Amino acid sequence: MDLLRRPTGLIAVGPYGPTNSTVRARLLHWLDRLDVQDVELILSTGDPIGVAAHVRSRRSAEVPVLLLRNAAKLSRGRLESRLLRSGSVGIYDLDDGLPWDDGHLPGLGAWWKRPWPRSLIADRAARSADRVMAGNELLAEWASGRCGDVVLVPTCVEPDHYVTKSRYEVSDPPRLGWLGSPATEGYLVDIAPALAELNRRTGARLTIVGGSVDTDARLVAFSDRVEWSIETQHRLPATWDVGLMPLRDGVYERAKCAYKLLQYGAADLPCVGSPVGASSQVLKQMTAPAPNSVEEWVDALSALLAATPSHRAALGARAGDVVKRGFSYAAWESTWSAAVLNGR
Repeated sequence: MDLLRRPTGLIAVGPYGPTNSTVRARLLHWLDRLDVQDVELILSTGDPIGVAAHVRSRRSAEVPVLLLRNAAKLSRGRLESRLLRSGSVGIYDLDDGLPWDDGHLPGLGAWWKRPWPRSLIADRAARSADRVMAGNELLAEWASGRCGDVVLVPTCVEPDHYVTKSRYEVSDPPRLGWLGSPATEGYLVDIAPALAELNRRTGARLTIVGGSVDTDARLVAFSDRVEWSIETQHRLPATWDVGLMPLRDGVYERAKCAYKLLQYGAADLPCVGSPVGASSQVLKQMTAPAPNSVEEWVDALSALLAATPSHRAALGARAGDVVKRGFSYAAWESTWSAAVLNGR
């Protein structure tokens, strides 16, 4: 557990370290961007005893408490409930499908989750919070049945941090790109048949940033893996021809916040994604292809690579505009500040 102790005006708690995309996007960047002073930051890697001791020591604290997702890995929500009740205002920040993650979800189920279901953590945290910040409309609807004060704040990106695409002639060979983590690479593997067919037709190759250590056998013949870093995340999308965000249509995935699409859009990169949850709305706003089946993925990617440079440039510019207007930190700064820093 990383615990920075100092006189505080806000206690902020996150479930992972600073390399985690959710922690960076929904917590750390907000604190940095707004230059929030006197923050006690607790980034837990699974130390419920340490967090619980901290809760007991701050039970009468007259400062807000902001909790992102969960405070500890092996928890049943009571720790999160006490934490949210320990400050002057308890704010629960929820950005993913935790309310449905009971340890049995297809592709996400794990035996170790079942005694400590994240769905129970989310339920108890939302009921204990004075305010819930929800990352999308589905999460806001779920939270409204458990908390009387729900604020919608989507996961945001900082467009100025991304290198923007300036050349829209297709690369030789064409270059597809995907940003992600080991937890989400399975979605990319799902469309491996479509990517293999596109490689057969056009020679297109795939760049995987982050994800698993080893490339899945179904992708290895036409993919290149790059280690994730902040610099790579901000620079590489501008060198691709198309950004990819496949998803399964499941209850967990419907609660995701379309973060990959927003990153591609910040780079003015044309993208293709599955019309699932928040991604469906973002894709419509970007006028981007939204295939459902393997065949539709092949057709959508083939058509995008065959389109004129001016058409791809227009799609990239549209994606960038959608991000700046609707999903940038600047667009949501006043809402986040009011929810977290300005008390009740």
